[in-house]
Amino acid sequence: MNQAAAVVLDLDGVIVKSNLVKHHAMLSLFSAPAAELEKISAYILANGGVRRDHKITHVLGKILGIEPTGAVVADYLSRYAEKLESLLSVAPLVEGVKEFLAVGAHTFYVSSSAPEIEVEAQLARANLAGSFAKVYGAGTPKASALHQIVSFEPDRAVIFFGDSVGDLEAAKEANVAFVAVACELDNFPGQCVIKVSSFASLASVEQAIQGAIALHAI
Repeated sequence: MNQAAAVVLDLDGVIVKSNLVKHHAMLSLFSAPAAELEKISAYILANGGVRRDHKITHVLGKILGIEPTGAVVADYLSRYAEKLESLLSVAPLVEGVKEFLAVGAHTFYVSSSAPEIEVEAQLARANLAGSFAKVYGAGTPKASALHQIVSFEPDRAVIFFGDSVGDLEAAKEANVAFVAVACELDNFPGQCVIKVSSFASLASVEQAIQGAIALHAI
């Protein structure tokens, strides 16, 4: 196995500190009693790796009892996108990620559940678009993206940096190593995972990569 690895990064909460921004923006779409808003908030926070249309459909149908027709969901998605447009433009990068991408010997990919156009815009805004061999958005489920990357990188270990339980499940489904990023939120209490809070210490990130590879091999 080559020393350099194929490193796959989720976007929100891993490259950009945008999870809490998106949480507040989505929560603000719904008018409901406090108890239901608490359920909606908890659901959004617990499902960071889930596509936004799926989250909105769940909230409407399962929590608010509103039929999530295509037109209704489309209206929520449009209002959500409007709220995000200005908020994402000022969302900061996770500490050290730009340096990690610049000096690392690895090949880098992105796999996000956000729409492709939004992912590309965020990467371009941060001057990171040229850092990645390939970028996947909502059109490609994360497990499928990881399977593809494994096929692209037959001689390298593949490691997925994610910040949600859904990211961990995608890594397990694709049979790749996983590093949990607990920057904005720690969604992995009690989980047997290698964890980092940022990329500020490049040495610690490289240790996490090697630790994740070793843990995956067990």
